[in-house]
Amino acid sequence: MGQLSLEKTFLIAPYVEGIVYGFFLAIFSLTIYIHVSPMFDGRVQRFDRHANVMIAISSLMFFIATWHLAMNGARMVEGYVDHGLTPGGPVAYIGNLRPWDHIMKDTLYATQENLGSAAAIYRCWVLWGHNWLIILFPVTLLLVNIVAGYMVCALYSTVPPTETVFDPRLNRWIKIFYSLAVVLNIITTSLMSYKIWTTHRQSSRYNARGGARLLYILRILVESAALQLIVEIVLLALYCSDINAQYILLESVASVVGITFNAITIRIKLHTMQGVPSFNQSSGPEHAVQTIGSMPMRRIQVNIARDIEEHSSHESQVYDTGK
Repeated sequence: MGQLSLEKTFLIAPYVEGIVYGFFLAIFSLTIYIHVSPMFDGRVQRFDRHANVMIAISSLMFFIATWHLAMNGARMVEGYVDHGLTPGGPVAYIGNLRPWDHIMKDTLYATQENLGSAAAIYRCWVLWGHNWLIILFPVTLLLVNIVAGYMVCALYSTVPPTETVFDPRLNRWIKIFYSLAVVLNIITTSLMSYKIWTTHRQSSRYNARGGARLLYILRILVESAALQLIVEIVLLALYCSDINAQYILLESVASVVGITFNAITIRIKLHTMQGVPSFNQSSGPEHAVQTIGSMPMRRIQVNIARDIEEHSSHESQVYDTGK
């Protein structure tokens, strides 16, 4: 693959991030509307704990992505305008890993990535009935990834101004961070998918229509999670190949994580409104929470017929049939 110059890479990256952020802005706005609108049972969801946790995480992700975009835009303007004629030009300024704004920008990225993994683990925990053993291994990997991500940000201040993120002192920690992000995505998506699949197999014995609905939600989960997984895999491959284009994907991940998180919420909720149940109905059987929570339970009618035979002293019989 041809190598892009750093001048082009640093210029293209904020533009691509701006486009991706635009999609995130639209999806986040729809998420807020669904959460508060009476049309989508917003009044009920405001009192539901899981729905409030999801909307809090979504809002935090939006704040981080907005801050990250603003810092990238400011750095690009300063690099290509204020430092356009200085020795080294824009590349010397934007490529310098030591300034506080670069460290802050990548700290926001690491925080967003870990927040997305933590949200996926939380969904697994709720989906598996608050089973702590199920999420023990993912939580351990998440803690390691938090250390790796913030270790990279801390090491930036020790790297010479002329070095890049491909410096050997950073290489090991960055590869660990990228790799664990991919592994966590695969593990959490697999755990949720397996739980939905097993529930589908059990429910299809009694209700074929309900089993089909679970398969549809399984497809939503896999399709939505695939976006972030593909981006992370390509980012890891580009970094391991020392290709500058990794900067372009890197700057967009903060928004991609938010898009993935909100896309699952929105798609499940919209199909719930069309008759597809969501995973958590803790607010009552007629209300659905816009998140992946516990398995959907539906009321079923059971008719029980009983024959009661009574013997009196005159050997008369009385039969009573009820429900």
